[in-house]
Amino acid sequence: MVAISDLTPPRSRSTSVSTTNSDAALPSFESLAPPRPPTTKAAEETHVLVDGLKDVVKLKVDAGPGCGGIAWPAGEVLSRYIAYRHQINPSYLRNKKILELGSGTGLVGIVAGMLEPSAEVWATDQSILLDLMEVNAELNLPTSTTQRRNVHIAEYNWGEQVPSTIPIENIDVVLAADCVYFEPAFPLLVKTLCDLAPIGKEIEILFCWKKRRKADKRFFIMLKKYFNQYIIEDDKSGEKEIYNRQGVNLVKLVRKKQ
Repeated sequence: MVAISDLTPPRSRSTSVSTTNSDAALPSFESLAPPRPPTTKAAEETHVLVDGLKDVVKLKVDAGPGCGGIAWPAGEVLSRYIAYRHQINPSYLRNKKILELGSGTGLVGIVAGMLEPSAEVWATDQSILLDLMEVNAELNLPTSTTQRRNVHIAEYNWGEQVPSTIPIENIDVVLAADCVYFEPAFPLLVKTLCDLAPIGKEIEILFCWKKRRKADKRFFIMLKKYFNQYIIEDDKSGEKEIYNRQGVNLVKLVRKKQ
C-alpha cells in the first residue's frame, strides 16, 4: 500500500499559483472543486459521435461544479480508442468490470457501457458531479422495469479508501481521461492508481491526458516510481497523429514489480 507521505511533490522554484508547498498538508479531495451555482440549462446538451456506437452520446454539461462538468478532448480520444478496440475484437469488454476515474460528465464510462451490455461499469468522481453523471447515464442508458443499467455512478475521492460499492478486487479495466490538471491532487491520484493496481494484479489501465502546463511533468515523475508507461500504438490508423497534434497523449500503465 502506498502512503500519501511517500508521494510528496518535489519542490519547485516556480512562482506559479499551481505550485504546492511540500511542507503543507494536502487538501481533501472534495476541497479541490468548490461548489458554484449550476450553469446548465435544459437546452445545453452536447452530442459526441463515437464510431462503433449506433447512437450519438448525449451529454448535459455544467461548468458550475468546476472543470469536471465539461467534456474535454482526452475523454473523446479515450472513448474512440476503446470503441475501436471493441470493434476489431468484440470480446474486448465482454463481462469486464470497468472503473472510470475522474469521470466528470460520465462520457468514457457511458461509452464503455453502451459498447458492451455485458460489462459492469463504475463511473466515479467527487460528490458534486454525481448528479450530472447520473443525468447523462440515464440520457444514454435509460433504466426500465425490464432492463437494469450497467453503468453505475459512484463517489470516489482520490487517495481515500475505495468505496464498498465498487468491487475493487474484480476490476479488470481502469479508464482515466484528463485527470492531470491540479497539482495538489497529483499524489492522491498516484495513490489511487496504486490502490487499484497492487503489485502482481493483472489489470489494464488506460490513461489519456492533454499537455497543458510544465507543472504536469511532476505528476509523471511521481507516477514513474510505481508504473511503466507504454504509448498506445494499436489505435485506428491516423488517430494517434491527429490527437498528438492536439497535445493529447494516450498510454497504458503497468504496475512495476517492486
